[in-house]
Amino acid sequence: MISRYQLKCHGCGEAFVARLGVEPTRSTRFYLPCPHCALPIRGSMSGTELDNHRIDIECEVLSGSVEESPNARVVTVNPFVPSRYDADSFTPLGSFPTMTLVQALGDDAFMEFHSERNAALRVGQELWPKVRMLFQYYLQGNTAMFARIAQQNGLTWQPSTSHERTSIAYQFLGQATTVMTGTTGTTSAKVMGRFLRKHSAASERNREYILTIRRRGQSLGNLERDVFTELNRFAENHESWEMGLLGRFFETDSKSAFEELVLFRDEFSLVRDLYQQGFELACKCLWPLVAAQNSLKRGNPDDFGDVHPDRIPVKQRPTSLDKFNKISAAYKIAYVAQVPGWEPFESLLNSSRRNTIGHGTAHHDLQTGRIVSDKSPSGLTYLEFLGEVLGVFEALSTLSQVIRSSRVASSPDFNL
Repeated sequence: MISRYQLKCHGCGEAFVARLGVEPTRSTRFYLPCPHCALPIRGSMSGTELDNHRIDIECEVLSGSVEESPNARVVTVNPFVPSRYDADSFTPLGSFPTMTLVQALGDDAFMEFHSERNAALRVGQELWPKVRMLFQYYLQGNTAMFARIAQQNGLTWQPSTSHERTSIAYQFLGQATTVMTGTTGTTSAKVMGRFLRKHSAASERNREYILTIRRRGQSLGNLERDVFTELNRFAENHESWEMGLLGRFFETDSKSAFEELVLFRDEFSLVRDLYQQGFELACKCLWPLVAAQNSLKRGNPDDFGDVHPDRIPVKQRPTSLDKFNKISAAYKIAYVAQVPGWEPFESLLNSSRRNTIGHGTAHHDLQTGRIVSDKSPSGLTYLEFLGEVLGVFEALSTLSQVIRSSRVASSPDFNL
C-alpha cells in the first residue's frame, strides 16, 4: 500500500510530497531524501494490522487540507523494496518500488524470490517462536516440557535420552534456519554433507578423534547457548536484514542495476551488531571441521601436517586444535576453506568485508545509501551489506549443526 504525505523539510523549509510504501511490521526505521536539498529525513513505522499501524516522520507533516500543487516535488520510498533516490515516476528501473523487482529480475526469477522471501518471513513469524521455546527447554534441561512442546509440534514418539533430545532440538532449529536462509545460492547442504561423511568416517576409524570430539563436546555448553542466542537475535530482527536475499537472484550481467538500487532503511547499527557477533561466533565453531579433516588425512585431530594456506605466517601455523582456536578468525577460515567442498566459508565469512563493515568509522551514508568507512571510502551498498549479513546467518546456522555432532557424541548416554 502506498500512502501520500505532504511534508515540509526541516532543513530547507520547502514542501514536497512523499509517497511512502507501507507494510505490516513490528518495527521499521527508514529515511527519505528531501527532493529539494537531499537532506535525509528519518522516520519509523510499526504495527502488524491496519488499525494499529503507526508512522512517525521527523519533520512537519502538513495538514491534509493543504492543496497539493501539480508541480510539487515528489519522492517515493518503500522501506521494504529497493528503489532509486530520484524515484518520482514509473521509469526507469527503481523509480516505482512496486515494479522494481519484477523489472529487475524478470517474471520467473521474481516469482522464485517472492516465494522464498515469503516462506522465510512466515517461518520467522510462525515457526520460530515454537523453535525458540523448544530450544530454551532443551538448554534448561527441562525434559518434561521439552517432550511436550516437541510432541505438540509434530514429534510422534517420546524422547528418553540426552542425545535424542539434542538431535530433536537441532532438527527443529535446522528446519527453521534452512527456510530463513532460502534455497537459491545456498551451500549449507553441500558443506554439511561433506562434514558428516568425514565425521562418520573419522568416528569409525580413529579413536583419538572420537575421544577429542567427546572431550571438547562436553565443554561446549556455553558456546551452544551463545550460538542459539545469536540465531534467536537474527530471527527476532529478521525484517531488518531479510532483503539480503535479493542479491542472490541477480545475474552477473545485472549487477550494475542492482548496485544502483537503494533500500531506505535506517537500521545499520542494529544489523551490524548482528553481523559482527554472528561472524565471531561462527569462527569459534570451525574447529570440528579441521579436527575431522586432520583425523582422516593424518590420523590425529591435532596434526595439521605441512600443508598450510599460503597467507598464514610460519609462526602462526597451528600445531594443535588448542593453538588453532587461538589464531585469528581470518586464518581459521583459510584452513577450513582449503578443504574441497568447504570453500564457501571464505565467501560467507569474508574477512576483508568484515574489516570494512566492522571498522570503527564505518557508517551508513544516507545521502548515497552506501556503507562507507575511512578504510573503504567507496564501501558497499546497503543491499550488499545485507547480503553479507545473510551470509553470516547461513554460516552460523550451518555450524550450529556441526556443533550438534559434537554435543551428540559427548552425550552421557555413551558412558564417557
